[in-house]
Amino acid sequence: MKKKLIAVLLTAAMAVGCLAGCGNSKTTSGGADTDSKTADTEAAADTGTAQTDSGEQAKSVEELLLEPYDEPVDIHIVLQYRESEDPNTPSDCTPETSTAVKLLKEEMNINLIYDWIVNADQYEQKFGAELAAGNLPDVFMVNPNNFEDLSNQGGLADLTEYYEKYRCDDLDNIFNYDGNFINVAKKDGKIYGLPMGTDPAQMTSQMIYNMTQLESVGITSADQLPKTIEEFEALCDKLMEVDYNGDGKTGGPVIPACKNYMDAQLADFEPFFHAYETWADGWYDKDGTLQYAGIDEGIKTTLTKLNEWYNKGYFQKDFAAYDIWAADSPVVNDIVAGKYAIVPASWWVPNWPLNTNKVEHPDSNWVIGPNLSPDGNQPTIMVDRYPVNNFVVVGRDCKNPEAVFKMMYWSLQYTLENSNPERQNAMTEEEKTEWYSYVYTWLPYRIYSPTCLRTNFEVINKLAEEGKTEITDADAAKNNEFWGAWASYLNYKENPDDGVAWGTYFSRLAPDGGVANMIHTIETADIIYDEVYVTTPAMVSRKAELDKLRNNTFLSMVMGETPVSDFDKFVEQWKAQGGDEIAKEVNEWYQNNK
Repeated sequence: MKKKLIAVLLTAAMAVGCLAGCGNSKTTSGGADTDSKTADTEAAADTGTAQTDSGEQAKSVEELLLEPYDEPVDIHIVLQYRESEDPNTPSDCTPETSTAVKLLKEEMNINLIYDWIVNADQYEQKFGAELAAGNLPDVFMVNPNNFEDLSNQGGLADLTEYYEKYRCDDLDNIFNYDGNFINVAKKDGKIYGLPMGTDPAQMTSQMIYNMTQLESVGITSADQLPKTIEEFEALCDKLMEVDYNGDGKTGGPVIPACKNYMDAQLADFEPFFHAYETWADGWYDKDGTLQYAGIDEGIKTTLTKLNEWYNKGYFQKDFAAYDIWAADSPVVNDIVAGKYAIVPASWWVPNWPLNTNKVEHPDSNWVIGPNLSPDGNQPTIMVDRYPVNNFVVVGRDCKNPEAVFKMMYWSLQYTLENSNPERQNAMTEEEKTEWYSYVYTWLPYRIYSPTCLRTNFEVINKLAEEGKTEITDADAAKNNEFWGAWASYLNYKENPDDGVAWGTYFSRLAPDGGVANMIHTIETADIIYDEVYVTTPAMVSRKAELDKLRNNTFLSMVMGETPVSDFDKFVEQWKAQGGDEIAKEVNEWYQNNK
């Protein structure tokens, strides 16, 4: 089945994301790796150092990673082009003239060569045509489906030897942050890619309350916030009687809602689904077989309660007509205007749009309440087992596969050095131009650490407890987000009444803020895992329609247009229209990849 699945994927349109690479230490241009080490060297790698043949202690792994090649090494890459995200990037800067290309050549003796560059709307067609012709870049990024395809068809280089040789904490924090993440890139025990992902904890939901508004119903401290569904409903009933606008009208709505009911992470129903330990999507292991969460019997309870609240007027009657992400979204505008004292959310929501509410209403006092459940205890949560977005891979014909590790480590060190505010303040105009010409989206890899939110929260709060406002590189966490987070902390400390400064601080760094709650939830809750990170052929042809069926059905049930008693009919429809086919494929994949 696996070979058939891969063949189907290969002949389908190639949906590929980004591009990346890898590297070694002493090779000749256009030649095979000549830096093969002995068993003594491999053993010494575990200690972070290598040994020469004479037994002398040689360079550390970190030193080897930054050691330039003796001879120039060409690394061919391709690019799905988009403009730099930094408005300071010089207008005449191009991928070929960017800082990474310039300095990798000067400092590492690596020539980054763009074989072709196309806009995003042309990329899939171009990459598919080149792939069909057998033309693979040296270093590139692919989505999970194409990783499965290329690794099983022998299109990718085995990186196992180089991963072990160049392994260090700084790089592991990117593609093996928990000691297990790298396993998603293994086939028969060999590593064929470097996974790029996000922290699964970011999938958790939160309930945020405006204490200033809740004073009108007698809630004056955070310990009075609801823990159970019953307590939450009692609070909503009280809010239904409050005239927030001073126009003499009461009766709700009291909870913002939108048609993006399950995945918006803002004004959606996720916290209520989670309260009942139900999920609208995801495949979890039930007695060794993957079960689709979106057809679980327990969802009836969730939909029944949401329908009760809809009938009570908690939600706007036509909420399903509004897209939370639409330009000038009325739902977002109402949140900013202070229409709601309750906002279902995720960790980042204080940074937007609650920061704008805080700017317009400085007296707003937003706090994060307990995660709801029927009995007041923390409910079980579902998160991705392998939250992989893309893989950095190396083409099988690349003569220097190890270069990807050297380039990624160089980029990390360059970013850490130059994102330090003290360093930036001391830059000459020429150095600033060089820094602004470093465009990470033009490179075939990423250096984002999935756990940087947690790490930066812990490090900065420890520094805050010590009363530090000036720190050195030795104090800093070694991820590319740290210095921005530290600047946000200092900005809030100097401007605690500024809504924008509050939003960044409260979402990421406050001891009682968004990331703090996210960490508490992931560390205290029982967890079940969404096991599937690939897209099967039946998903390609059927999932969009099945998702539409599910979404329309659930929204219709919440709004009372379809009785919840018809849930079993929906399940049968879902199975008959492709759900059973997808279940068969994902279970075959799961059994082959456990």
